[in-house]
Amino acid sequence: MIPTLTFTILSALYDNGKRFVDHTLRFIFRAIIVGLISYFSEGNFFINFAQNTAIFYLLFDYTLNMLEGRKWNYIGNTAIHDIVWGKYLGGWIPQLIFKILLTITIKLQWILEFLQNGLFG
Repeated sequence: MIPTLTFTILSALYDNGKRFVDHTLRFIFRAIIVGLISYFSEGNFFINFAQNTAIFYLLFDYTLNMLEGRKWNYIGNTAIHDIVWGKYLGGWIPQLIFKILLTITIKLQWILEFLQNGLFG
């Protein structure tokens, strides 16, 4: 979890002050890095990857917003992802709920796998 948190903060620092309409290249780069973090972490790669992705997704936008002096829950109007959340999916409250539920659900899957393999395996 610490490498993912560190990578999330570094990514937000890198993006600080920049504007992107197309996130494709940064998405691919970040997916590869999160994949590498997940691969070298203990446990199941797929669960690690899902959990690390959820953590990055949960924290990145809020970290970037605070670095740029905006309200923590600000949703932009440039990137397609932000436009969809802002205009069509209800804004920051549904987005935050989705991110938290996604992170908790994946964490719960990790806990269940650990209990099954670690205690009962």
